[in-house]
Amino acid sequence: MSEPHPELVGDDDDGRGPVYGDRRRRAIRITVLVALCAMLLPVVLSVFGTARSAAQRACAVYAAQFDTDAAGARVAFELFGRGGPGWQCFSVGDTGVETLIAELGLLPGAPRPIDPEERDV
Repeated sequence: MSEPHPELVGDDDDGRGPVYGDRRRRAIRITVLVALCAMLLPVVLSVFGTARSAAQRACAVYAAQFDTDAAGARVAFELFGRGGPGWQCFSVGDTGVETLIAELGLLPGAPRPIDPEERDV
């Protein structure tokens, strides 16, 4: 009986696997990371866009409910905001002064209804 070729006989614990060479392994790792980022980027951008539009709609409702003298509303995403990371809603006055009126969180939902006595407090 003939012995197998020496290159085919190997130790299973050598960890080399089917890809030989450090340059080739590095190239495959970089390719996999780029492909993974390319798959996740559209999802992240879609979630961000949906959250931004929901925050803008909720902020417009909050500005209309809480600040009757507001000329408009503005939302901003802040990582280190007062209530933690999330969307912040500001009412914008006629003079350009911005007042924080709501912290909407990471994924804003529909605004809650308010009582008439809460208005312009």
